[in-house]
Amino acid sequence: MTMNRAEICHADDFDTMDRLQEVLAGLGIVADDSWHDSEFGLGLTKLRKGDQVLTVFRDAWIVDIAGPDDLVNEVLAAL
Repeated sequence: MTMNRAEICHADDFDTMDRLQEVLAGLGIVADDSWHDSEFGLGLTKLRKGDQVLTVFRDAWIVDIAGPDDLVNEVLAAL
């Protein structure tokens, strides 16, 4: 399994982050804990779809995702 990373948006692009949340929920990708269900905090958030792990990283500048190629590509296609 190969891994992939993709930059999603600037950290202050709240519309795109909201859309990312909608896409993840629609694809059945859920956070390991419920406090990440509303928005992404700073740092690393781990999400799962079955046995696959997708991470969302947000710092002061950017939001990006990383995970298995097929899962990252599925998220990007839905965005």
